[in-house]
Amino acid sequence: MARISTFQSRLGTSFLWRAVPALLAAGVITFSRNHSPVIGLSVFAGYAIVTSVIAFVTVARVPLTGSQRIFFGVQAVVTWTSGIIALFTLSGGLSALLLVLSIWAALTAALELYAGYRASDRAIAREWITIGAFTAILAIAVSLFPVNDVYAVGLFGAYGAILGVYLVIAGLSLRSDDPPFALKNPSAIHRTTPTTEERETPS
Repeated sequence: MARISTFQSRLGTSFLWRAVPALLAAGVITFSRNHSPVIGLSVFAGYAIVTSVIAFVTVARVPLTGSQRIFFGVQAVVTWTSGIIALFTLSGGLSALLLVLSIWAALTAALELYAGYRASDRAIAREWITIGAFTAILAIAVSLFPVNDVYAVGLFGAYGAILGVYLVIAGLSLRSDDPPFALKNPSAIHRTTPTTEERETPS
């Protein structure tokens, strides 16, 4: 049970750290009058690089299972690579922004959804699946619907805001969840069952 408690606490902390770049990206886009592809690619690059570092730390610090380490290790590499590509395609215009966003979102959403599907803990599975669903919606929105510069950058900003708020809620929830008292204190289970002497002793 100590391992489960540590896992939830550290994963919750990871979620809180992931919320920081998401909310910062949303804030920059919200308060920027310029919603050009250059701004979108620049903000995404910063978000992706910081998020990938947090993902690498998560793999190193959180007691994940072997398959979960692979999923999130690959996710960290994909996110880091996407951020670097965004930096080198700042002059690529709207097509570069949509291509980078759609490929990154599709790959990372698939990884997070599958990690949630494979997770044995229902609460953690729900969080991963929900986060993956948000990213999948972003991938669908920028891939299938015609958008201009303003809408494309705005979509990423909205994604960052929604994801950031959800990560804060999920992180705090995981950090506050404690195993039941009886499971944390096995002796309590035996204390609730009267011994033979206690049953035979008249009140």
